Amino acid sequence: MTIPMCMLLGYLVVTFCVGLTSSKHSKNTKEFFIAEKNLTTPLIITMLFSELIAGAGTIGNAAIAFRQGLNSVWANWGMALGCILFVLLVAKFFRAMSCVKGAISTPEAYAAFFDNRSRIVMLFNITIVYFILYSTQAVAAAAILTPLFGGDETLITWLITALFIGATLFGGMKGIAKMNAVHALVMFIGMLIVALKSLQSVGGISGLHEALPASYFSFIQPDLPTVIAQVIGTAIGFLASANVVSATFSAKSFSSVRRGVSIAGLLVVPFALMPTVIGLCARITLPEIQANNALFAMANNLGGVYGGLVSMAIIAAIFSTAPALLLIVCTTLTKDLYKGFIHKQGSEQQQMRFSRLMAILIGIAGTLFGRQAGPIMNQMLGAFQIRSVVGLILVIALYWPRVTKDAAFYSMLVGGIVASIWHFTGNPFQLAPLWPSIAVALIILVVLTIRNKGKESAGYKAYLDALQEFNELEDCEEKSKNK
Repeated sequence: MTIPMCMLLGYLVVTFCVGLTSSKHSKNTKEFFIAEKNLTTPLIITMLFSELIAGAGTIGNAAIAFRQGLNSVWANWGMALGCILFVLLVAKFFRAMSCVKGAISTPEAYAAFFDNRSRIVMLFNITIVYFILYSTQAVAAAAILTPLFGGDETLITWLITALFIGATLFGGMKGIAKMNAVHALVMFIGMLIVALKSLQSVGGISGLHEALPASYFSFIQPDLPTVIAQVIGTAIGFLASANVVSATFSAKSFSSVRRGVSIAGLLVVPFALMPTVIGLCARITLPEIQANNALFAMANNLGGVYGGLVSMAIIAAIFSTAPALLLIVCTTLTKDLYKGFIHKQGSEQQQMRFSRLMAILIGIAGTLFGRQAGPIMNQMLGAFQIRSVVGLILVIALYWPRVTKDAAFYSMLVGGIVASIWHFTGNPFQLAPLWPSIAVALIILVVLTIRNKGKESAGYKAYLDALQEFNELEDCEEKSKNK
């Protein structure tokens, strides 16, 4: 058995044990979906950081760096910017909706601000986006594990899918958060060591400049509009990111939200450079390999220990992300489809049964889709841009009191449809989905809003009342005591 195999097996055993000790049979949806609002700042940081650095994005970063250069960092840097914007612009809104209105899912918060039509739009938006993101995970993990352990890649893909489903079913939000603390540490340290060793092996930064074309050191690839769309689309999308919103709902206090989300975002900035550097070094050292193999091939070329470290880091990124994505889809389908429309009087026990059934079905369907989808990084970037429309509309509505529920609904609906069609038809005219979707959404939003003669919409007034009540409370703790 090779060194990477031994290291990876050991890591999987350790994380499996952590998962078992952290797992707890959830008695209700609040415990299962948002950990009964008990996550501390350190758990928020490690959970979000490890979820943001998905395995697909890590492998994709190195692959883009191998093919094009430094522009591979933009997807992750867009996430970092998105975390900061989230804290500055909408964190208090979501926390207030959770504490005062009892929202557990992102669509529930939108329904409290706008109406149930917007809730339906968000239901489909989140389901589609997070289904796409989840679909890349098992395929990415199998691409790493198959060369190491041998065997049939299809079989390994389905075994990994089973592990994802199991972690979601038995861990819930709190179990996932505790496992992600281990994953985050392994990811950061392992990738840093391999990146530094890779850079040393090619003669440092000067060695990169001597061996690679000047275009590899340009951040503007393939063109400025595409880069702006990737960054802005990703950042704006984080304003309605169900990962970050779930952390906001699950945090012990609002101060934990602000600190946790901000620090997690800032940690993404240096981390994004690590797989990028490894991809650049692979281009020099192993120019004949396939781009998607750059990360592991370069590490393994340095020696077995380095191959083991990067394998552990990639698997940590994947295993920290997939169950969280699956849980988000289950939360949305349970609270906003089943409880919201199918069975409004559904008990906690019935909701838990439905959510577990969805974890199995969506887990399987996601892997089937992922095996047929295109390049993993393209799927991620497209998903972020589909999500960006609803985040932008929310921010505008929070700071432009005249925005009505009709204006919000139709702009989110049409903008989301345009973004989805644009993404799934392969970006016609080489134009990223962000631009046509936001253009259409803003036109609809402005036209319908200026027809409202009032200074404040009914939804905005309801939000101000909720915000006032939230500000008068000692965060959610006092609200629960009053109940």
